[in-house]
Amino acid sequence: MNVNLSSEFKEKYTNLLGDRAPKLFSAIETESENAFRINPLKPGYKTLTESLERPIEYTDIGFYGDIDGNSIDHLSGYIYSQEPSAMYVAEVLDAKPGETVLDLCAAPGSKTTHIASKMASEGLLVSNEINYKRAKVLSSNVERMGIRNTVVTNNSPKDFEKDFNNYFDKILVDAPCSGEGMFRKDPESVKYWSKEYVESCANRQKHIMDSAYKLLNNGGTFVYSTCTFSPEENEENIDYFLNKYPDMQIVEIKKYPGMEDGKPEWGNDNQNLTKALRMFPDQFNGEGHFICKMQKVGTVANVKSRDLNSGMKKEDTQLFDKFIKQNLQENPYSNYLHIADYLYNPASLDSRFKKLHVLRNGIKLGEFKKNRFEPDIAMILAIEPKELKTIYDLSDDQFGKYLHGESVILEKQPDFNNKWIGLSYQNKLFSWGRYSNKEIKNVYPKGLRR
Repeated sequence: MNVNLSSEFKEKYTNLLGDRAPKLFSAIETESENAFRINPLKPGYKTLTESLERPIEYTDIGFYGDIDGNSIDHLSGYIYSQEPSAMYVAEVLDAKPGETVLDLCAAPGSKTTHIASKMASEGLLVSNEINYKRAKVLSSNVERMGIRNTVVTNNSPKDFEKDFNNYFDKILVDAPCSGEGMFRKDPESVKYWSKEYVESCANRQKHIMDSAYKLLNNGGTFVYSTCTFSPEENEENIDYFLNKYPDMQIVEIKKYPGMEDGKPEWGNDNQNLTKALRMFPDQFNGEGHFICKMQKVGTVANVKSRDLNSGMKKEDTQLFDKFIKQNLQENPYSNYLHIADYLYNPASLDSRFKKLHVLRNGIKLGEFKKNRFEPDIAMILAIEPKELKTIYDLSDDQFGKYLHGESVILEKQPDFNNKWIGLSYQNKLFSWGRYSNKEIKNVYPKGLRR
């Protein structure tokens, strides 16, 4: 691998690390280790084609190894590719079922989907991304993993400040950074590195942290992380934050082999920084990360929800009830949000979200079209197989053709009494199929076809 580190970069880290610096530079030149997480929100989530023989010590759902992005395990949301050191961030945040959690810089979704898996579809996870294109990718990954309790927003952190102060029990800021820990995965990113770029990232991160402080409830947990080595974006920022907000306290993080203490000498000699955590690729089997966990001291504020009504018309309610009766064993949904022609099973009905740019609120169940209801793929990816009346498991050949956009022609008349059936491959649900006269018509979204 050829990673052209600049002389300026090498000089900086030689001054910081001394004799250790050549080991870091050498590690950046070596091949990175791939890894993936399995998804406990899915039934039978350990039944995979991928090998689970190399578990990652600090998470019970992470494994070293490569995955196939075209496999049924990936397409159906059973696995998610994630760099090893990044997997520890959600473990440190330690979100619990029933909590209200904010992932403030969430795209592309690796940490959000990890957080959601720990919440077990209970509570509220708000996953925000300021960049619209990246927010769309985030929303797609949330959908693929079958996550029910997430609101995906496309806003700046400051947009939350008016209505969401003291709202969240836990907040993650996986801050946009200079990305020094990603150099060997993306050698092209080295070209953008400069001392000025590092300083601009550090300044931007301070503003994000200021917003996070306002949004965090008293007694709440704030985790700050980056995938960069620079002191300016890590220890110096934490020192700034703790001095500005004296009611914030660093919490000790458990460190596994290869993980190191934060460095007080890189943060104005603040000795509390030893409670933070660093991972460097010369010592740790991953790309590199900085993580700091903090708690806001004080009495928990009582934040009341301002609930919307569903907005469903009587005729639409009847159409959806008809769909449920024909195709599902029973109705698993209790809350609805009707926006334009689309129906959602919302993660939140709090009216505060009307003031944000919401891309996804819970599960998009489907769309009302000309006196009928058509289900969305998000519904099938989040549903339990036992909730469906009919599931048809495709053969290898049928699966390949269906991914290409072809319909499935059945040789014999099946015993299907309903129009919409769940399609699976290797017993993993991945799409709806619309059945009519020995044919399962292809409704797989065009953007997902292979």
